[in-house]
This record gives sequence, structure tokens and C-alpha cells, in this order.
Amino acid sequence: MPQPKPTVATNHATISDLQKDVEVLRDYTLGHIHDCIHRVEDELKENKRHFNTRIDRLDNRIFWVLGLTVSTLASVIASLIM
Repeated sequence: MPQPKPTVATNHATISDLQKDVEVLRDYTLGHIHDCIHRVEDELKENKRHFNTRIDRLDNRIFWVLGLTVSTLASVIASLIM
């Protein structure tokens, strides 16, 4: 069965439907995506803060262990020399 040729009226109706669909997508979907992006950004900032504090604490522990190791090594070398 052959398809009827589109007319100006059917094209105009199709264009109107497409414009409505675009408006719905723009208003609802993009707004929702925009809100989600801001929520993800806030969560990333919070996670960054959390991991920075954890890394700082780990750095402090590593330096304490390093300091104790160096001081122990220095005292061993000093006792061998004397």
C-alpha cells in the first residue's frame, strides 16, 4: 500500500507536535539533569574533603613511622661507633 504524500497541513501538525516534544524535553528532562549534575558536584566536593582529611592523617602516620625508623637507625649506628 503506497504511503500518501505529506501535505502542508500534516507537516504543520507534525512540526507543532515536535515543538511541543522539544519544549517538554527542555523544561522537564534538562531541568532534572541540571539538578542531578549539581547534586553530583556537591557530593564530589564532599568526597574530596573526606579523602583529603584521610590522606593528611595517613601522611602524618607515615612521617611518624619514618621519623621513628630514622631515630632508631641513628641510635643503632651511634651505639656501634661507641
